[in-house]
Amino acid sequence: MADRVPPGSHPTAFGSPVVHPTSDTDKEPDPEPDPNPIRHPWLPGTETYIVQVAKDQIYRVPPPENAALVERYRNQVTKRSKRSPVLLCLGWLCVALLILAGLCSIVTVIFIITVRPGEPRFTVDQVHVKNSTAASPEYDFIMSLRNPSKSMSYSYEKDGAAFLSYNGINIAIGQTPELDQDSKTTSKIKFVMHGLKMVVPKHIAKALKGSKDDVALGLELEIRISAKAWGLDVNGMHITVNCDMTSKGLVKEPTIKTQSCKTRFRS
Repeated sequence: MADRVPPGSHPTAFGSPVVHPTSDTDKEPDPEPDPNPIRHPWLPGTETYIVQVAKDQIYRVPPPENAALVERYRNQVTKRSKRSPVLLCLGWLCVALLILAGLCSIVTVIFIITVRPGEPRFTVDQVHVKNSTAASPEYDFIMSLRNPSKSMSYSYEKDGAAFLSYNGINIAIGQTPELDQDSKTTSKIKFVMHGLKMVVPKHIAKALKGSKDDVALGLELEIRISAKAWGLDVNGMHITVNCDMTSKGLVKEPTIKTQSCKTRFRS
């Protein structure tokens, strides 16, 4: 009859069981098992544990040089954000000015094409001396005014200044009359210039006695003028007219042989 082998023992080669006494105090307490152990098949009996940490609890401390670069970039962004409204306003202002300049250029081109403003052209038709033997002879002038503008009219105010000279010396003064002139028209004006009480040059004195010799004279006019086009009035302008002419005689049927008149506007 075989012997009963108690639990926890196993028979030896000779059939006698070897009993290993055990007790609760000899056993090492089992550690708390990991709920998610990772086992490596190539390392039997080993276990790896993964500790999970929330991302917001991970902090990095940059090196000092990186911290300085970040701070500099942050300051630049702050300054840029402060300047951005000003730069934006300047940008819109430049755009508005460019648009306004473009519109003004277009209006100017249309105005020039439509109106075609031109300077008035003056021509001396006749100069004749009356009372040549008096101490203050009178020089009667007849002039033609041509307005070459396509659709601009001119108004010449009265009492414009007129000066008659010989070799740069004034010998008579006078005033021009008032005149309204439409576009593309030619008008005539007459005015009298009174000789200055002075010793006249010999060549002028000879002409006043009836000589038919050529006399070189200079005529200068200063007239206040206003222009009108497209229903708009432009006031406060002046024109200056300078004429260099040669008259054959001054008393007996004098005639204008040569002349050159120049007109210019001034404010």
